[in-house]
Amino acid sequence: MHFLGAVFVAAQFMATLEPKTLRAFDGYLTGVDAEMTARATRAGSLAGQAAGIFRNDSGKEVSHGLVHDWSAVAFVPGVKKAQAVHVLEDFARHSSIYPEVVEGRVEKREGSRLIGFHRLKKKKVLEVNLEARYLVDVLPSPANRYASRSIATEIVEVSDAGTKKEHRLPAGHDHGFLWRLQTYWTLEETPQGLWMEVRSVSLTRDVPTGLGWVVKPIVRDLPRESLEALMEATKKAILTTR
Repeated sequence: MHFLGAVFVAAQFMATLEPKTLRAFDGYLTGVDAEMTARATRAGSLAGQAAGIFRNDSGKEVSHGLVHDWSAVAFVPGVKKAQAVHVLEDFARHSSIYPEVVEGRVEKREGSRLIGFHRLKKKKVLEVNLEARYLVDVLPSPANRYASRSIATEIVEVSDAGTKKEHRLPAGHDHGFLWRLQTYWTLEETPQGLWMEVRSVSLTRDVPTGLGWVVKPIVRDLPRESLEALMEATKKAILTTR
């Protein structure tokens, strides 16, 4: 009954991505992008960092939206950088690697740039189905490193997924569970193994008054949980390709 109630209530509200919300997110992202681009080439080492999930500035309130900024760090002993790169860039295999990915493919690859596609299913209180298209750029970095920036150039919510009524909602006029997503990977190969860092910055709707019990677990908790699952699944996939 609780789940059915959630579905009924969720059907009653929609959200619109407003220009001022997007401007606030883009302003926040400017600083993050400068930091992560510099990090790709900065002298020093990822080795020795504490492993785990870290909050940078998650749940930051902007006008009619929330910015979520999380990082994850892990060490995988005895593996090479190339093994991890193969996992990250092989979108066609992602549905068998990542729990949230239903379908994946590389649509275009040109030099150090690729365009990838995911059909996603996220479930927490409600089931949310999305289609996302990413522009992935490999950033300049030292020979023992790999750094990339993935920009979700399109995120569309799919309503009634898997039924005859399935249809795509207008971008930015949906339930607002994921409006923007930018992800940075940094890998560093050492004689002992591979250090991995991923940072994910996303934009969702805010929590509407009276509907926090439906929306809050999704927009507040899911970004962290998705990043944690992303790192764990990546580690597992790398270890099985050795």
